[in-house]
Amino acid sequence: MTIPQQTLSMFLTELSAQNPTPGGGAVAGVLSALSSSLANMVVAYSTGKASLAEHEQIHRDCKIFLESAADKALILAEADAEAYKKVSALWKLPEDDDSRIANWDATLVEATMIPIKTMELCEQILITLETLVGKTNAMLSSDLAIAAVTAEAAARSGFYTAQINLEQMNADDAKQKLVARCCDLVKSCKEKAINIESSCGV
Repeated sequence: MTIPQQTLSMFLTELSAQNPTPGGGAVAGVLSALSSSLANMVVAYSTGKASLAEHEQIHRDCKIFLESAADKALILAEADAEAYKKVSALWKLPEDDDSRIANWDATLVEATMIPIKTMELCEQILITLETLVGKTNAMLSSDLAIAAVTAEAAARSGFYTAQINLEQMNADDAKQKLVARCCDLVKSCKEKAINIESSCGV
């Protein structure tokens, strides 16, 4: 059963088992989904309020995006687990194995791109949350802030997952480009989360 199909309890049971997957990259995806869903709760409690009527279109747009983001995040969680299975299979081969040598960097790049996509999604979620600051039910400001720090935690989880893969790569040029992209994303997400927390007054 895939991660999007699992209950939370089932996912936690698999996560705690002595298996390489799901791991930190899958956690990054699940955290992103939690952030999106919590933010959508804030939107739900804001939509239809007379005092926030001028922001009705923003609420509708954000609701659509956040629903899509939650679904995409769980798909990325599953994709991360599947990508790492390929890395794990290569690890089991002798270092001088032709298949391992030929596929090593490409497999690591594939495994690295999943957490990078998760980090990109986190950045989009945080941009959406910035849009919602001051335009939602004030009673749920803490929930908006929690959604922000959860998205930032997801981005950091994705960063660490990508980092461990990148350290194993041989192709230096490709590695440096991916490292730079990861650093830019995690910095952006941190700055946005701090800004949202401050703006929410928590």
